[in-house]
Amino acid sequence: MSKESLARAANSSDMTVEPGVVHDADRLAAMAGGNVLGGLLLRFRESEQPQWARRIVLILAHRIVRKHRLGRELAERTATMALTEFRQPHCTECGGAKEMILGNLKVTCGACEGTGKQRYTNTTRRARIGTYGTRIDAAMADCHREMADALGAFLLHASWRLE
Repeated sequence: MSKESLARAANSSDMTVEPGVVHDADRLAAMAGGNVLGGLLLRFRESEQPQWARRIVLILAHRIVRKHRLGRELAERTATMALTEFRQPHCTECGGAKEMILGNLKVTCGACEGTGKQRYTNTTRRARIGTYGTRIDAAMADCHREMADALGAFLLHASWRLE
């Protein structure tokens, strides 16, 4: 199974079920066998319902409390910031378009330098979390790594089940 067909299934509104034929509904059912964090991230990305966000934050916070010896409240604020970045990856200036049209000119977005991605500095992250220190930076990096690994493992597991 290709990554493209999994991506299409995750964004599909066609839930047709037909015996002997693999449709998007079948692909999504296979994805249900993955890890908990990956499944929650996929659900949250598609629905943005707050109950998924709270569970994701609690899972991430629990993991970084132990690893970085942060207080529970600080770990939850750090995980919330990481989830905010996951949910809003596009540049706020150009909306992810990478360039803007001004009259007859195409201008590369200066805020994201043409990447289309929102750029958060460690200073911005620290200010939003409300504290400073390299432990926060390391915890934030671990949150992003945990989310990427969980989502990747979830989709990989689903593709193996569908082969």
